[in-house]
Formats: sequence, C-alpha cells, structure tokens
Amino acid sequence: MQGVETSAVVGRILVCGSGLAAEMTVATLAAQLPPHVAIMRVDAGDQRASDLFYGSVTAPSAYAFNLSAGVDERRLILTSDTSFSWGTRYADWGGRGWMQGFALPFPVIDGVQLHQYLALVGGDAITPYIAGVQAARRGVFVHPPREGDGQHPLGRAEYGYQFDPVDYAALFAAAVPAGRVERVGGSVVGVEVADGAIAGVRLDDGSLLTADLYVDCSGPAALLLAALAPDWRGTRRIALAVEDDAGGDETPLRTVRVTPDGWQSETPLKGRVRRMRVSAAGPAEVVLGRRSHGWVGNCVGIGQAAAVVEPLTPAPMMLLEQDIQRLLTLIPARRDMVVEAREYDRRFADDHDHADLFQRAFFTADGLPDGPYWQAATAECVPEKLARKLAMFADRGVLVAYDLEPFHPEDWTILHLGLGSRPRRHDRLADRADPGRVRQYLSTMERDIEQAVAKLPPARLYRAQLEQYLKRGMV
Repeated sequence: MQGVETSAVVGRILVCGSGLAAEMTVATLAAQLPPHVAIMRVDAGDQRASDLFYGSVTAPSAYAFNLSAGVDERRLILTSDTSFSWGTRYADWGGRGWMQGFALPFPVIDGVQLHQYLALVGGDAITPYIAGVQAARRGVFVHPPREGDGQHPLGRAEYGYQFDPVDYAALFAAAVPAGRVERVGGSVVGVEVADGAIAGVRLDDGSLLTADLYVDCSGPAALLLAALAPDWRGTRRIALAVEDDAGGDETPLRTVRVTPDGWQSETPLKGRVRRMRVSAAGPAEVVLGRRSHGWVGNCVGIGQAAAVVEPLTPAPMMLLEQDIQRLLTLIPARRDMVVEAREYDRRFADDHDHADLFQRAFFTADGLPDGPYWQAATAECVPEKLARKLAMFADRGVLVAYDLEPFHPEDWTILHLGLGSRPRRHDRLADRADPGRVRQYLSTMERDIEQAVAKLPPARLYRAQLEQYLKRGMV
C-alpha cells in the first residue's frame, strides 16, 4: 500500500464518534470551517455510558464555546433540560465544606491580592466576597451584569451550566446546518495504517473510507487514535452510576458529598435531579489518564479518545472544549501535519497535566475515608508542581501559576482556602493599608453582595420567566 501523500491540500475531514464529543466537534467544525472543506461523520457505537464521565457541570467557558458552535443560550434554555450553575458545593470533603464558585478575577488593591488582606486581618474565608457563592446558597439566579456595570455587586459573578450529556449533545446535533456534514452509514471495524498515518477506515460493509484528516471522538475505545498511539499513561480505575429523580427546585448549584466508597453528586436540572455515584468498581468503568500524544500522523484524538478525566470538577468539559478549540486553530493547510501535531501535543499535555494538578489537590485533604477508591486516589504521588503550589500558598499566600492553566487563580484561591490552607504570612505590601480600613472595605463589600443577592428571584422562577420572554421572540 502506498504511503500517505504529503503535498495535497486538506479538503476532507472525517469525524468518528457517536456521543457528546463527536456532536460538539462536528458542530464547531461545521460552523467555523469554510464550505469547501468537506466534513464526514461515521458513528462509533453507543457512547452514552462513557459520556457520563464528562460529568454534569460546565465552567463559564461553555457560553462562548457554545456560541462558536452555533448553540446560543436561547436554544439551550428552550430546547433542553440544561440549567444554570454558580459552581459546586463540596459538602463534606475530609471534614470540611466549601463552595467552589465561579468568579471573574478578584479585586487587586494597590497591587495586593484580596486574599492577602484577609490574611492581614485574620479572615478565614473568601466566600462572603463572591457574589455567585452567596446567590447559590440562596438558590437564586439572574444573568450577571456586564458592560458598563463593573461596580455592581454581581459584576464579578460568573456562571456555567448543569447538564445531562445526552440532552446536551442533542443541542449541538441540532445546530449543524442541513447538508453541511455527510453522514456515512455503517460502523467502523478496522483501521488501515501506512507510514505512521491512517490510510483508511474499514467499515462493516467492507468499504474503505478515506480522508485527509481523521478526528477520533469515539471515547475511551479510541477506534482510530489507538491504532497509532496505543500507550496509556494512568492506571487508576473508577466506576460511575447515575439515576434521575423527578422534580427538584432547579437550584443553580451541584453538590458533592464524600461516601465510604467514593463520592456522590446531586445536580439539579430542569424538572429533575441527576444523581451520580463514583466508586472504585461498578458496571461502567474507565481508566483515568491520557495518551502520550493527542495528535499522531493525520489523526487527532478529541476528549476521551485521548484522555479521561474524573468528573469531580468541571475539568472534563473544560478540556473537551479546549481540545476542540485547539484543533480548530491548528487545522492543517496541507497533509504534512508535523508542525501542527507537535504544537497540538505540547498544549494538550500542558492542559491535561495542569488540570490534573487541580483535581489531585482535592486528595491532599486530611480526614478522607479509607476504602478502595480513596486508597487508590491518595496513593498517587503529589507532583512537584502541585507540591510547590500547596507549599507557597500555605507559607505566604503566593499563588504559583503555570502558563495557560485551565483553572484560574481565583479557582485556586477558593480551593486552597476551602481545603483549610491558611497562609502563615501575608504579603508585606498589605501592611501599607490600615487594618481598620481593610475591615471596613471587606465589610462593605460583603454587605453590598448580600443586599444585591437578597433581591434576586429563585432560579426556577427566573428560568420560567426567561422562557416566556424568549418564546415571545423578544430577543
């Protein structure tokens, strides 16, 4: 068989997959690529079980990502059970509880970060100064004000979405313009490889499907990418089970609780509550970790085809969005894809390794149970980068940051304090401020947020009124 040609222009892209990653990828490519680039789609079997491991909550980045794929919030509100989210409450994690809320960057006053002033005056929590957290505790919601309202108490609030993967995937499937994507019948039964690249995908009817670029969205099975990159970095296995209960008040807040066997979450959606249980063994299992390469030859792995992340935080969805956006920025002009693959892999590795630091920080908490799930999670050694983050914050409140981390400094600040870390020393630049004035500033900030949040409607009522508004076409 002849090797893959390296000079021709890339004009045909094949996406292999049947679940959430495939729908999001196809919708984004269809919306962003010029019409002369043909997009083909072939299914990869039922992926509903593995899609559960994407979790049930997104980060605030989902709003802009969805728009880039042709899914605006009007469509999301009117045609899905997706609900709004201020973040996740970790109700009892190692004997501690905190709200991991979303927020824009915290105020920096005279060059000093907000948490340093808390250390100066002996404050032990930052949550009173996060509007979204206070709104979540009351079960209320409105869209935060934006342009021209920077001084509003809710101006720094951010929100994500609470979702069911099947329901969420349908939004992206419906957004693809008719005729833009060629749906190929049949299923994949084999992959033909030549010179380190895919030469064709064999279907169950015996036909060979060829393309210039292959995008593997087939989940942990990685039907295409595994033929080129069979290695897997990671050994910890987790299992997941879900069930839905009718009703609920559509609280804009996911709740996670520790159990002897692992952890469980409750995610309010429109008209139902998604309950998820994560443990060490069960009917639906995956091995956490990633491949050494996300792009090999002419094949790119998206989402779980390249890496599987525990749905303890919004990390699975954040990284899935970043995989797709990274692919979009590196769509090759020609079939020689060495440069694009190298850059993709660099950013892929950094994104996943840095997200893993945030996830692993949870398991450094004291007082966690001792079952098989917890033994496996806490037995993993703490990476040097994470050890530096934890030590520097505990010593002097310094937020150690690496390039382009998926989780932002405010996420890390909330997590450090939520896990009980209190800086032994504060930034000496904060000593320029009078402690009395600092206390007054913080008190005023807390009061303003409390008063603003007290006026907000319950999330379910706001959703119902928003639906009526949108249905009337007043957009």
